Amino acid sequence: MFRTSDKTAAAIIRALERELEAERRVQEQARGLLIQRDLETANARRDLKELNDKVELLITERTQVLSAARDEAVAATRAKSSFLANMSHEIRTPLTSIIGFAELLLDPKGTAAEKSDSATTIIRNGRHLLEVINDILDLSKIETRQLETERIEVALPELLSDIEVLAAGRAKAKSLKFTIVHHLPLPPALSTDPVRLKQILLNFCSNAIKFSSQGEVRVDVRHDLARQHLLFEVSDSGIGISAHQIDRLFKPFAQADVSTTRQFGGTGLGLYISKQLADLLGAEIKVNSKLGKGSCFSVSVPLNRVAKPLEMLTDSRDFEAFHRPAFEVTSIEVPELSGRVLLAEDGVDNQRLLSTYLRQAGLTVDVASNGKEAVAQALSKDYALILMDIQMPLMDGIEATMYLRAEGYPGPIVALTANVMQSDVARYRQCGCDDVLAKPVDRLQFYKVLQRFVDTAQQPDLEEEDEYTRELRALTEEFCAGLPSTLTAISRASEGADWHALKSLIHTLKGTAGSYGYPQITAMAAEVEAQLASGQTETLPTMCATLIRRAVRAIGEPAAL
Repeated sequence: MFRTSDKTAAAIIRALERELEAERRVQEQARGLLIQRDLETANARRDLKELNDKVELLITERTQVLSAARDEAVAATRAKSSFLANMSHEIRTPLTSIIGFAELLLDPKGTAAEKSDSATTIIRNGRHLLEVINDILDLSKIETRQLETERIEVALPELLSDIEVLAAGRAKAKSLKFTIVHHLPLPPALSTDPVRLKQILLNFCSNAIKFSSQGEVRVDVRHDLARQHLLFEVSDSGIGISAHQIDRLFKPFAQADVSTTRQFGGTGLGLYISKQLADLLGAEIKVNSKLGKGSCFSVSVPLNRVAKPLEMLTDSRDFEAFHRPAFEVTSIEVPELSGRVLLAEDGVDNQRLLSTYLRQAGLTVDVASNGKEAVAQALSKDYALILMDIQMPLMDGIEATMYLRAEGYPGPIVALTANVMQSDVARYRQCGCDDVLAKPVDRLQFYKVLQRFVDTAQQPDLEEEDEYTRELRALTEEFCAGLPSTLTAISRASEGADWHALKSLIHTLKGTAGSYGYPQITAMAAEVEAQLASGQTETLPTMCATLIRRAVRAIGEPAAL
């Protein structure tokens, strides 16, 4: 019995030992898991801390970026607000003279000398206003990437003569000496966009004259043989520019400082536009200036052609043949023409005005109010010329022209349009137009185009010319008299959200106002039309109210409003 009991106890002990060993293994495994979990927790805490540190750093960096962006946006907003205030001044100042002296022209008590002085003042201020508007339009094209250039061969003496004619008079008016220095030898020509190159150089010259009260404005022209560039340097003895101010020169909406705008005027766009134009021409602009010591602006333009040694200009007398007389204001000479013209135009006021221009030149006029009428009349009668408005109801000018050409119509067709960017002009020519006239219509250019396509006739007598002059004046007076009702209709359409009616009213006003001598009304109407086209109608009532106020100020307070 005892032996059996010992064996049983031993078995129990072994069983207990096995159980204890199993528990020890379980405990070791548990301890290992705890250690692993502690290690994982520590790693997770470390990773979390690193992540938190990165997030904090990112937040700090983003905060700094957003703060800088906010400051930049605030500065840009201030610059644009200042620019708009300056634009108001730059536009209103010449308009005040234009309107005031135009009223003096109508004063029967004025002498011939006073009327001549008034007309000259109107033209001078009108040209200044045109420069301001051109700057604004160029800025718009630059920001929408629609500014286009061409490359044609330009004679260097002719280019420099144009610069001298346009700049020397301004310099003389301030008792400044203006000199162009030819560093010979020079190539006879370069291949570039002459309009845009002259725009850059005239901007440099204009600034040099504006910021100089005495001394000289000088243009040095050099040939960079190694790079095959022409270097134009415009230097002055004016107020100069500090290093800090130079950094602001080529930014939009900004001049060197605010006091510059107050003292000297200007849009603050010229140098920015010049820099963008230079980039398009493959040219480089540099400036060297010291405060109080004058400035030198230079532009290096690629020749885009190889000048042979024998072609080089080696004598300053090579430039004398291109000297042109200074431009003088002259009256418009109306040509004497004969024939029948079809005027396709939906604006009633433009119909009457252009018809008067045409009849004044001795032409017979038929009018079509839309593209369908124009097509029907063109195919049923013989016309010396068709003047085709591009935007018309039922069938626009492009569609009408393409239809006529498809039907074999051989006669000349000239487009009438306010959209005259190079891409637009190319499209009109592709559809079959022979030429393009811009709205508002330049009367001198209008007659030049007519003379290209219409036969010359006998000169009308002077009594008939006086009659046409009176008719033009009467048409302008009727436009002003009828404008209040148009503005009232615009106000009602905008307040009633009748966008279809508003579009028709605005389009007609845009096309007619400028032709009667109110380009500011045309410009504002174009803004409203663009907003209508965008489909964003929330701001249209405000824009229309602004248009009405500006139109009222432009022609004087109408009795009907």
